[in-house]
Parts: sequence; C-alpha cells; structure tokens
Amino acid sequence: MSGKTFSLRATPEEAAQLAGALTAYAHAAFPPGGSECAQVSRETLLESARQIAAQAGTDNGAQLRRRQRKVFKSALQWYFSDDGPGDPALCAAMLAKFP
Repeated sequence: MSGKTFSLRATPEEAAQLAGALTAYAHAAFPPGGSECAQVSRETLLESARQIAAQAGTDNGAQLRRRQRKVFKSALQWYFSDDGPGDPALCAAMLAKFP
C-alpha cells in the first residue's frame, strides 16, 4: 500500500494550518445533509485533517492517500486565497507540502 500513500511531514504550526484549511474546506464544500458521496468526501477530508494534526512533528508524518492530493490542493488554494479565510501569502508554502 506504500505506493498508494505519501508522507506529509509538517511542523506543529504547519500541521495546524493545514488541518484547519482542510477542515474549513470540508465544511464549506460538503455541508451536512448533502449527497452520500459528498458526505464520504467530507468525512475523508476531516479524517485526513485529524491525521495531519495528530502526526505533526513526527518522523514519519501523516500517511495520506495519493489520490486525495487534488482535493487537498483545491482546499489549500481556496483557503489560502483572497476569497478564503487563510493568509494568501502562505499558499505556495502549504501547497509545496503535497508532492
């Protein structure tokens, strides 16, 4: 399964920002009461955010699925944009965490 995952290593501060961005995006893009597929996407993003926060600063980092990278990048691009709640100056650094 190692080919299907990648390690995301982040400092505790970076992890908090990344987890916050994924959580905010999950709530904004996939609100409760949506389709079953949307709810699965929401829960998957929220679980990934929990993993990132829990593995902050560890040697192995959070083990995340490669196929989710596109959604992660979309979440970060929205969150760290002029339209999102995050600081746009951090966008490039946060996106660089996802190979």
